[in-house]
Amino acid sequence: MNNVLCLGLTPALQRTMLFDRLEVDEVNRARQVVESAAGKALNTARALATLGTPAQTAGFNGGQTGRAIAAFLKAYGVTTALTPMKSETRVCTTLIDRQACTVTELVEEAPAPGAAAVARFIKENVKRTRAASMLVISGTLPPFVKDDFYVGFVRVAAQSGVPVVIDSHKAALIDILFERPLLAKLTARELETTLQEPMNSERRVLRGMKDLLGMGAQNVFVTQGGKAAYLMTPKRTLRCTPPEIACHLNPIGSGDCTTAGIAHALLKGKSLREAVRFGLACGSANVESLTPADIDLKRVAVLQRGVRVEAVG
Repeated sequence: MNNVLCLGLTPALQRTMLFDRLEVDEVNRARQVVESAAGKALNTARALATLGTPAQTAGFNGGQTGRAIAAFLKAYGVTTALTPMKSETRVCTTLIDRQACTVTELVEEAPAPGAAAVARFIKENVKRTRAASMLVISGTLPPFVKDDFYVGFVRVAAQSGVPVVIDSHKAALIDILFERPLLAKLTARELETTLQEPMNSERRVLRGMKDLLGMGAQNVFVTQGGKAAYLMTPKRTLRCTPPEIACHLNPIGSGDCTTAGIAHALLKGKSLREAVRFGLACGSANVESLTPADIDLKRVAVLQRGVRVEAVG
């Protein structure tokens, strides 16, 4: 069985609150409130499980919120590989204003789990990396670990023949490019932050992607929300236009669903071109859902037909 290890450090209990209209400095009553397990690695694992690819997710988890997250993961069909900590897992809240069509994210910082928990996390997930069919790393690094924290896992994956997909930026990404991950995925804004250069044109984005290839990434994929995404390999560059979306409800987690779709398709033997088409369909389907990573497989199939891919000459 294809078992993907979704490696991240900071899961969250996600509260999504839907308002007809949200007014600042006023009393606002939510029409609907939904709780779910979230955080980039957890969103990716949930989407993978929905797609039919077994996934386990790593991260630090504790307290009452941690128990709720574990229960959600079990219900999603995700194998829990979370490292216990004494602190409560953070809570993040999404506020959706239907009238203004805005989505506001309130993010709690993740608590430091302590040195013993970090050591246990490393030991257990090095073993899981060796046994995985793919390692998917998601998210930036919190202050309680060093910038090169992901390097050891990627090095073990390379030694074990496990392909690596990383969805991160800044030093967390740069430090592992020398280990030649299969795919480096990030947004245009994250590419700008990573290279400290403006990415305000297609030419600049492509130049930045070429820089990441030069640093060691085997392939690079850059997204821009609902705008064109770009896939660059050593042989070609493709412009990938996402499909039209019927209902723009909640974009939180769309990048994670895109990552999951790519990983799922690659493990099914699809080409990288087809994998990013499928990934963009998964990310687009997520926008139509209230809860992050709660994607509809029928909508994914429909949206995939609307993804346009063309060569950048």
